[in-house]
Amino acid sequence: MHLSSKSLSPEERRLYSQLHQMLMQAGMLRGSLVVMRRRCGKGGCRCNKSPRNRHRSLVLKIGKNGRQQTIYIPHPWEERVRAWVAHYAEIRDVLERLCLACLRRVERGG
Repeated sequence: MHLSSKSLSPEERRLYSQLHQMLMQAGMLRGSLVVMRRRCGKGGCRCNKSPRNRHRSLVLKIGKNGRQQTIYIPHPWEERVRAWVAHYAEIRDVLERLCLACLRRVERGG
């Protein structure tokens, strides 16, 4: 059954509009960003002397095809990837609020 925009509550119309605007923005990534601290393997490097001196790297952890995947994020991409992960979380939040609004409609019986 297709609902017309006239049959939607003001809250639902606002959420659909917000979702549409968010989807028009480029870039979104589902996953978790994790900062890793690692040794490079070079014998004389500072990273072998103290855990605080280990090299920082950023990775994106995602579930893909039922498996956990880790993707290295180069430093120049960090800000962009962080924004895309945050954008996905915002879209997911709006979708959740839309689902709850639809659930309330079902509970009311129409």
